[in-house]
This record gives sequence, C-alpha cells and structure tokens, in this order.
Amino acid sequence: MIHLYSDSRCAFSHRVRIVLHEKDMDFKIIDATVNRDDLMQLTPYNETPVLVDDIDKNNKKRDLILLDTNIVSEYIDERFPHPQLMPIEPAEKARMRMALHKLDRELFQHIRYLDSNIQNKDPKIKKDVERIKKQISNSLDEIAMVFANNKKMEYFGSSQFTLLDASLLPILWRLSYYEIEVKKTWANMMKYAETQFNRPSFLASLTAVERSMKQ
Repeated sequence: MIHLYSDSRCAFSHRVRIVLHEKDMDFKIIDATVNRDDLMQLTPYNETPVLVDDIDKNNKKRDLILLDTNIVSEYIDERFPHPQLMPIEPAEKARMRMALHKLDRELFQHIRYLDSNIQNKDPKIKKDVERIKKQISNSLDEIAMVFANNKKMEYFGSSQFTLLDASLLPILWRLSYYEIEVKKTWANMMKYAETQFNRPSFLASLTAVERSMKQ
C-alpha cells in the first residue's frame, strides 16, 4: 500500500494528495506534523511529501521511499495508470515536464519560505515576503494570459486533467491565505480554478487547515 507523509498545510503535499485522489487505489495519508520523528528517519531534509510504497516481490517485502513532489507524482501516475495524468508519447511527456519545471522555478520555489514566514512580523522578513508575493503574482500574470487567450480552456494546457492542474490548483487555492491580490486580468484563470475546486479529487484532497485558507 502507498503511504504518504504529508503536512496538512503544505502545498507540495497537496499536489500529491490530489494525484492520489484522482486514482482508484488504496493509500494512507500520514500526518507528518504528528509523526515528525518517523519523517526524519525517511528523509534527511525534513520536508514533505515523502512516499513509502510497500512492495511485495518474490515474497520478500521491501519499501520504496521517494522524495520530491514531481518524482512522487509521476511514480503514482505510472504505477496506477488510470486515469492517466501524463502523456505517453516522449515528446509530449517532455513538454509537460518542462512546464512542471517552470511552475517549480517560478512559483513553488518560493512557497516553503512563504509558509514559514507569512505571519512573521520582522520588518526584514516582511520585506522579503512582499518581494516573493510580487514574483508569484508576476508569474501568475503569464499563466493567466494563457487562459485569457483561450476562454474555453477547461484544463491547464491540455484537453484533460493532468499533473499540471494538480500543481497549479494548490497555489490558486492559497492566494487569499498568502494575501496575493487577484487581478481582473486573472478572471478566466480564476473561473477555471473555481470549477476545478469542485472536482471530487480536489475536495477530497483538502485538509481541515487547507479548507480554512480560502475565504
């Protein structure tokens, strides 16, 4: 069985939880805030998510331990291929990996800092937080333009729900929590988001803490 060590407010964990709920499979979510000692035995980085897969091979049980949100998400998608969340064709798969890499570089690389410091009152920290929030807002401008140019686009860069959607939605869900202003030019992107927020897998993925983030 798949075990996911997940933080209840972690956007990286949220991405994987969405992927898990998209699949018709058995899995267990382990709250890393309660089981921090267990997490530290699995990863030297003390970061979530961490996936542990109990694999029974030739009657010898061994555990596969995976770190990194993209590695974990791709593993789940390949191990449980229905519904498929990444293309099969190599060039298309590479393009999606590049798009995910762009999201990580332009959005997610800032998230752990925001999560740790969003409530910090230190003037220097507050200045850094505001700078990072502006960088995220500027990156979302570019994504919003994609939706503005295709008003009928139901999913992000594809004709079906993919890992790109599972990656973008946790950021859009947290805009109010991060105090990032939703611009008028984001209207189509936010319409897409509100539709996907009602997706069963997204609703099932939310923790109690995450439900309180969106006002």
